[in-house]
Amino acid sequence: MPRLRPRLRIPRPLAVTFAAVLAAVCTAGGGLGGTAPGPQTEVVVTLRGAPLSFLGREPAGAVRRASLARIDAQQAAAARRIAAAVPHSRIRWRYRIVLNGFAVVLPQHELGALARVPGVQVWPNLRYHALAVRAGSPQQIGADRLWGSDLASSGQGMKIGIIDDGLDATHPYFDPAGMRYPPGFPKGQTRYTTPKVIVQRAFAPPGAADKYARAPFDPQYSDHATHVAGIAAGDYDTLARGATLVSGVAPRAWLGNYKALSVPTPGFGLDGNSAELAAAIEAAVSDGMNVINLSLGEPEIEPSRDVVVQALEGAAAAGVVPVVAAGNDFDNFGYGTVSSPANAPDAIAVGAATSRNVIASFSSAGPTAVSLEMKPDVVAPGIGVLSSFPGAKWVTLDGTSMAAPAVSGAVALLKQRHPTWTVAELKSALEQTGAPVLSDDGAETLPEREGGGMVDLVRADNPLLFAAPTGLSFGRLGPGVSAARDATLTDAGGGAGDWTVGVDLRQGNAVVSAPPSVTVPGTLTVTATGGTDLGDDSGFVVLTRGADVRRIPFWFLTSAPRLAGERALALTRPGVYHGTTAGAPSLVTRYRYPTGGDRAYPGPERVYRIRLTGSPANAGVVVLSGHVTPHITFNGSEDHLAGYTGLPVDLNPYRDSFGLPRPVAGLVLPAHGTYDVVFDSGAAGGGPFTFRYWVDDVTPPRLKLVSTRGAIVVSAADAGAGVDPRSIGAVLDGTRVGRVAYADGKITVPARPGRHRLVLTVADYQETKNMEDIRPTLPNTATLRVTVKVT
Repeated sequence: MPRLRPRLRIPRPLAVTFAAVLAAVCTAGGGLGGTAPGPQTEVVVTLRGAPLSFLGREPAGAVRRASLARIDAQQAAAARRIAAAVPHSRIRWRYRIVLNGFAVVLPQHELGALARVPGVQVWPNLRYHALAVRAGSPQQIGADRLWGSDLASSGQGMKIGIIDDGLDATHPYFDPAGMRYPPGFPKGQTRYTTPKVIVQRAFAPPGAADKYARAPFDPQYSDHATHVAGIAAGDYDTLARGATLVSGVAPRAWLGNYKALSVPTPGFGLDGNSAELAAAIEAAVSDGMNVINLSLGEPEIEPSRDVVVQALEGAAAAGVVPVVAAGNDFDNFGYGTVSSPANAPDAIAVGAATSRNVIASFSSAGPTAVSLEMKPDVVAPGIGVLSSFPGAKWVTLDGTSMAAPAVSGAVALLKQRHPTWTVAELKSALEQTGAPVLSDDGAETLPEREGGGMVDLVRADNPLLFAAPTGLSFGRLGPGVSAARDATLTDAGGGAGDWTVGVDLRQGNAVVSAPPSVTVPGTLTVTATGGTDLGDDSGFVVLTRGADVRRIPFWFLTSAPRLAGERALALTRPGVYHGTTAGAPSLVTRYRYPTGGDRAYPGPERVYRIRLTGSPANAGVVVLSGHVTPHITFNGSEDHLAGYTGLPVDLNPYRDSFGLPRPVAGLVLPAHGTYDVVFDSGAAGGGPFTFRYWVDDVTPPRLKLVSTRGAIVVSAADAGAGVDPRSIGAVLDGTRVGRVAYADGKITVPARPGRHRLVLTVADYQETKNMEDIRPTLPNTATLRVTVKVT
């Protein structure tokens, strides 16, 4: 699998250059062939050549033109190869800045042919949703102290792109009075723009039939973006609820509306797919946005298979600052819950706190579950945030969705005042100067929850030094095993010279050491050594010079995994297997990450080992009989679950059983490599068990009406994950059937003699692992609609 591209430091003017040269870089349309019958799908295809943002320096005119010509020639050649191999495909979006490639719409059954085209990499099209899952003012982060009495430093000249579900530009919080379009604007659907909301674009998925799918605002479903945009850049001293004066963090900044969440989803509002999100990121960079805000996310998958993460890295390389909500899962899943795309290394991942500077109970915590990165980066107000809502309304919401735009506004203020600062320097200014965030007991919370701390714009405005990276992850270390990380320190103005170095270990008994002092500019080497206590170790490297204090958060795990020493049985092909924990060792009791949503397993465990090659969509196991519970981990370590999907929990938010324990563990869009499937038990559990193993199951069960004598009988078969009896739902003549029998591959629906209308839904076990970032909705669920006569 490909690795992340090098994260290069790009001079600030590069994003402006891109905007001027590539005014139409992200365009819809461009056919390869005609539309074929049957289910269509959309994927992102990238090519081997680097996109424009990764040139590494601002190119001269001739070099720039040559680079564009190179990219265009590569894409044209690839399009010809695709047209020959997949005649019924067509190009949907083109990417040249943050990615080198395009989105392709094609018949679903021809995905294999597309993947075999030489020189292309096919990325899955994931689905994302807004993160405001629950129903901070500028003063809390010191924004008002940067504005000045005449508001001269309140975001003028800055452009904040809101990549979300579409904002209501007519809201009073975005009154354009006193503002003018910057040169080159408005852009997009200009009939909807104003001198405040200067870009209006919509990114509808292929085949979208909803009335407002291609409009930049949906009066029925759009609401999240309006609230988010108000927090970032709502007008100064706007009257809310008749008596309250409110302001966005950067009230004089311009807004760009990029509606990439446009798929109506029952119970969830508008969702969006990664092809459209990547197109929105590409357009925002091309349009010249300085900051892009993504208050959206899904559980982390392997980053090398996540094209939105790649696009955000490209945006950062182009000089545009990505700010992303960290997620709202701590209440349910504990540590290891920072979501995608907040896991993008160069993005600023934002957690949430209360107005009393106490960490929000729901605010997701690091490390990132799959990649084990040190996230989040900072924290901002995310509880009881009053902001705009469509229809000239005002509402108060909670969530990291509300914290992220406060940081987007903060970045805009800093970038206005310090136009030469790079993306990495802006991130460091915020993270190294953060204020401590408290836990409920009044003590400072852990770095895994607060990153560098609560944004403090007064201190960030004068950071003295920059650190790269801004936070340190040492990953997993064995007891007594050491690893070193370097932090490059540069002068941010007034910070040159000697600083005293100390280590504040907030949890664990590991040894973290650094030289007693460091000279800025210079390199600080920090060494971590696993302690005798197994578990998380985290804290801050503290730099002090007189009254000035700057902190670099760090995290690692002291780990001595017992799975590595256990005998593992090989699973080489899908099927049904019989096993037993009788006589097996009892070495593992807990699994991570995430750390929540699970229980202890003090009984014996049996380990199987699988090796995945290629790019499978998924893999998994389900316990069919016996008293064991499955988990899937990275090879040999119970301390590194394969993310959320490795837990025995129903993760599908579209099902009534979401969050409930199920004896199913899986992998979604995994990297190729070796994984352990562990069947564990309670103190009195264990013994014989039966399980099914599958790989790459992307089809629902097959349903067929077989009898109407005395009842309605339907056969249900699934050669992959197998039919999940608990998923069966039947509606007969508009009324849900309470009891439906399932045995020997047949579903029996009781019905009296006469004519009936039956709607039957059946899923396989893979559906329990399909998070909301798997599209389409409920892909492993079949629906049968029939009118029958029961005799």
